[in-house]
Amino acid sequence: MEVDLLVDGAQFGYYRCDALILSTPTGSTAYNYAAGGPVISPAAEVLAVTPVASMSGVSRSIVLPARDVVTLRGTTRSAPPVLRVDGNAWRPLEPATPLTATLRPDAAQVVRLDPGRHARRSRVKLSLLDLPLRPEQMAELLPTDMREDLARLRERRQLPEH
Repeated sequence: MEVDLLVDGAQFGYYRCDALILSTPTGSTAYNYAAGGPVISPAAEVLAVTPVASMSGVSRSIVLPARDVVTLRGTTRSAPPVLRVDGNAWRPLEPATPLTATLRPDAAQVVRLDPGRHARRSRVKLSLLDLPLRPEQMAELLPTDMREDLARLRERRQLPEH
């Protein structure tokens, strides 16, 4: 696909790529991250634009403030794009039809009963993907009872420190 990126009506650049991902902070750990985009804190009010298999133009993710209006305008040289929402095909678009997106902070309600647990889960996800943790750091992510069992085994010298 070949598409121009406009931010608040101003030409920002263009993408020539296989796909383009617009991601909220909540969605940044799925397709966006898999395409090389950043993991964004859920507390941030931003929108990420990430190309997939970029061939020219902008090749890195762009993170924009929530207040910015993002418009994607395909060119007639591009194959007809298909709009997908959360991975599901929604509808085909005409190549030159502009698509406007804005971040709607109240679009979903996320309930987190234990912020510490959420932070630990995020650390585990990242350690499995790109940011490795040392063994002692991984132990910190275990539930309390397992950490205590591990400490008892180490005290009895049945397990090495690392």
